[in-house]
Amino acid sequence: MDDAAYYSELGRLRMLGGDAALDFANTRHWRDGREIDFLTGYRALVDWAIVAGLLAESEGDRLREGEGLMPLQAADVFSAAIRLRDRWKIHLGEATRALTPARRPPEVLRHMVTTALGPPDLAIAGLPADTLTGADMALPLARAALAIGAFLALPHAGTLRMCEADPCGGVFLDTSRSQKRRWCAMDSCGNRVKAQRHRLRMKAEAVEPAKG
Repeated sequence: MDDAAYYSELGRLRMLGGDAALDFANTRHWRDGREIDFLTGYRALVDWAIVAGLLAESEGDRLREGEGLMPLQAADVFSAAIRLRDRWKIHLGEATRALTPARRPPEVLRHMVTTALGPPDLAIAGLPADTLTGADMALPLARAALAIGAFLALPHAGTLRMCEADPCGGVFLDTSRSQKRRWCAMDSCGNRVKAQRHRLRMKAEAVEPAKG
């Protein structure tokens, strides 16, 4: 079965992290030599959250309508989501590079997650049946924070890794039996790395002096 993917004007973003919290971090990563941020605005955040399984389609429909009525609140939520995503991505980068087991998340990240969660009924129960308020627009942010909090607090299958393709920056859970997964996807980053190595090898063989 094909991986779930978020389609935007910037292209396809596959959900390869193995967890919604990691897929959230992967909304900003390198592709074709440049860093791309797939979260370009509040609507993109909502659309991505639906594909990631953090929002229901019905919730997304209401939030898109709410953006038109409360654009300033939506913009504030989007800015907060980007700040949380970027701080989370920094922590994951540090965790995957550490030689020792991941240390406790820094206070700034824990504070951002707690703040973004908002009221428990917002993060878990969802939107009210009647008219939306500005606070309700924060649901995609709250659900992303809930995913991060769960990832940090609960045990999960697999080992946290960062794709070895340079550059990529994608993080994922290695649930393979051998625990030797090296790339976010073999058919993209894996093939690209192998092609690069092949070109370097051919280039080296071409300049190697003939042995007499």
